Amino acid sequence: MCDIFALSAGVNYTAQQYLPIFAEKGKRNMNGWGIGFYRDNQALVEKSAERVYDSEQVHEGFQRLARVVDSRIIVSHISCPLSGGSHTAQNHPFSLSFLNHVWLFVHIGLIEEIHNYQTTNEPRIDVDVYPARVFEYLRDQLISYLGYTPYESLGRSLVKSIRNMLSDYPGHYAFFLANESVIFAFSNFRTLMLLKESEKYGNSLVLTSIGEGLSDKEWIAVKPEKNTLGKLLVVAGPDVMYLGNVVAQEASL
Repeated sequence: MCDIFALSAGVNYTAQQYLPIFAEKGKRNMNGWGIGFYRDNQALVEKSAERVYDSEQVHEGFQRLARVVDSRIIVSHISCPLSGGSHTAQNHPFSLSFLNHVWLFVHIGLIEEIHNYQTTNEPRIDVDVYPARVFEYLRDQLISYLGYTPYESLGRSLVKSIRNMLSDYPGHYAFFLANESVIFAFSNFRTLMLLKESEKYGNSLVLTSIGEGLSDKEWIAVKPEKNTLGKLLVVAGPDVMYLGNVVAQEASL
């Protein structure tokens, strides 16, 4: 199974304390990796089809980026064969511009039939892997909701979009959707591990799908609950702005 990582901070910050550990703990995933971050509010993505961990060491390019990338938002994905990506362009993160932001997206899970989804908006992510279709589906839903009701909250619109997606394309979803200042995290099958660092250690918040977390500190397990559609987190800077269940009926956000 693939793995995902995200860091959110109030100021530009590096993830050098955690990204190499993320790579080592995700070494069973051998189809490539990617790191996305922001510079001057523009999303930048570095990807590779090479193994993130080989010959008992983390990939040199991955280590270098862990040291030099400083951003309020950093997301990363380590690929496995199940994600469908075998070339650099097919690896996550993916990036799209919409709703006056440049968004980054990473995903793990398996979904039936969503590879047949045809986006109604441009641009299209020109790779044939289903996480790209998931991202396009969410983009199209958000544009539709917020174009029709511009005063609707982004969070509420995302909840509606997730609800529709699970109805149209049932499956296992765990993803991070981020812009330059906020991360939306959703999972309906994997536990996400959360750590809020103190100001002494960077005043940041870290999320990962690595089950034991990335350090010996006390990580909080965010588990999807039975009889719900999944768990949604909204993170801005080092703070959790929202943590709750996505349910079948309308909910406040």
